[in-house]
Amino acid sequence: MNKNLPVIITLFICLVIGSSCNDNKDDGSRGFMSTATIIGDTTNGFYCYLDGGGLVISYDKNLADAERGYFSFYYNEEDWETSTNGEKFINNAHVVTWSKYEVIHPISQEEANDTNVAENCQLPSLLGIGYGYRGYFDLHAGFSTFNSITGEKIQGKISLVYDPQEQTQDSLKLQLYYNPNTPDDWSKTQTDYETVSCDISSLVNLQQWKDSVTIVVKSGDKEKHHTKISKNDFLKPGKH
Repeated sequence: MNKNLPVIITLFICLVIGSSCNDNKDDGSRGFMSTATIIGDTTNGFYCYLDGGGLVISYDKNLADAERGYFSFYYNEEDWETSTNGEKFINNAHVVTWSKYEVIHPISQEEANDTNVAENCQLPSLLGIGYGYRGYFDLHAGFSTFNSITGEKIQGKISLVYDPQEQTQDSLKLQLYYNPNTPDDWSKTQTDYETVSCDISSLVNLQQWKDSVTIVVKSGDKEKHHTKISKNDFLKPGKH
């Protein structure tokens, strides 16, 4: 169970009670959930770039160790502002982390050979690939193992490998290796499903990318896992 669930429920109840106490009048309180990329610090604020577009600025200290994840955003209508270039954004929102994603970085085939990432690997269950935005794309699968006896959970080792010689201007090909790293003495286990993000910003100069690029993730099964991005999506967002 997510440890932030009681906080989210409490905030939701407060919004409902607040509305009731004001004779159901709209007090301007708003909220939504979204996947986002977080850039910033506690001094200058955290810039939350929403997948699909949109910017929210928050000063919540709990975002200090977040880079990618799924978040709840709470704000008032009066928090909308307009930047000097005419872009509307939400300023000073309260943000609750629902799920923080681990971020992995692709490595070259040469580095993969040196570190033997292919040892003890297997296919992750129910692998899926999400859309790519602003320097990242997401993978969804059974990447963790839950010990049904002790309640412990361990995430497997996930590696994405690229061969520079295989790349074309309209296609980024990555090989997925997954080692569950399950201890030998875990006799009763369950697969735990989660999302991880892949930071592809280091590959921006790997090719002269075309305007539209297909990311292909090979995992060893017969199913094709792919998503499309624009060449600008190799770039991480910057502060406004």
